[in-house]
Amino acid sequence: MTLRRSELMVRDGVAYHIGVHAGDLAPRLFFVGDPARALRVAERFDAVEVERRHREFVTLTGTYRGLPMSVMGTGIGTDNVEIALVEAYSLLAFDLETGTRQAEPPPITLIRIGTSGGVQTDIAPGTAAIASHALGTDSTGLYIEHRCDDPVVQAIEDQATALLRAATPAGYRFRDHLRPYAARASADVGAALTAAATARGVDHVRGITLAVPGFYGASGRYIEGITNTVDGIKECLARVDVDGIRPVNMEMESSLIFHLSEALGIRAGTLCPVVSNPASQDAVVDYHPHVADCIDVALDAMVALTA
Repeated sequence: MTLRRSELMVRDGVAYHIGVHAGDLAPRLFFVGDPARALRVAERFDAVEVERRHREFVTLTGTYRGLPMSVMGTGIGTDNVEIALVEAYSLLAFDLETGTRQAEPPPITLIRIGTSGGVQTDIAPGTAAIASHALGTDSTGLYIEHRCDDPVVQAIEDQATALLRAATPAGYRFRDHLRPYAARASADVGAALTAAATARGVDHVRGITLAVPGFYGASGRYIEGITNTVDGIKECLARVDVDGIRPVNMEMESSLIFHLSEALGIRAGTLCPVVSNPASQDAVVDYHPHVADCIDVALDAMVALTA
């Protein structure tokens, strides 16, 4: 069988969008949305040997407790994450000259450290949300075929689709277009994050992370002059419940991370402090101390996953 050359955007050993050279990345990888947060993670490293900045992407590689690690600021959204994850994976797992995957690529572990809004009134702001699954209302994941034979994933998708249709007024243009997809985090990454949060005494909760493609209409915020397709989408999707597994937070990246990572064989998880409560979503806590806690938890978990 003739191998089809992958259409990688890599020039002279440099990934086209993220601006990272082959050999610059470690297979223990953190994704953060805010490029400034990448610097906060790298401050915890023993040393930083590589720093690359290109477009909105910031990448730093060094060591932590003697283990090579990288952190990348990807910017906001599943579209940015798709670019960052595919290009990072290509640098770690491909022979760039032939465009084919290495016979034995290094195992890759990815942990996203973000911030998120609350979707349940009984979860206090400042709580760290550890994703067991993600439910995406974005369209990015729909262009990557990967079947997840997991009844929980299917049940999350079915419930969410029915809830969104019921919440969309008849006659609205996109009423039948809203079909979210679900994906699961790697169980061992979730377990490591949970154990690390417990050991550090960080309040945490585990459940479904809702991932949306926008901060305003897609998140259900009222803006004068804009009619949301689903009024109260956060409250609508918060009602998903599959054997006690329910949404615990809302952000903008995890659905694509889990969907694509499972397709590529990457271990992946997400840890985000909840910075607001749906009862008063315009009141956001000072999340910087909680982000700092989550960085420490994520680093501990990454070390534990290496043991």
